[in-house]
Amino acid sequence: MPDFRGMQALNAWLIGHDRGLLLQGPDPDSPESVLHGVVVTQDPPPHTRLRRWDPVTVWIHRPPDDGSGVREPLHPLPPIRINTAHVDED
Repeated sequence: MPDFRGMQALNAWLIGHDRGLLLQGPDPDSPESVLHGVVVTQDPPPHTRLRRWDPVTVWIHRPPDDGSGVREPLHPLPPIRINTAHVDED
């Protein structure tokens, strides 16, 4: 099994899937996704032999939600443009 620690969670999930492993969070019934953040630890530890589609529990450090991903100004709203093309009717 690879060492997922330090990987972006989505990349870890994809690599695990490609190797026949199922990455899950510490609470599989949680609505939180394991696809966002960085893997900080895993169980079983790296280099453990597993069978195909065995689960690997990963703990994710999520960056703070500071809204820094939004780059477009939301206020003031841009003016509404009306299609003013004139069509000749025959």
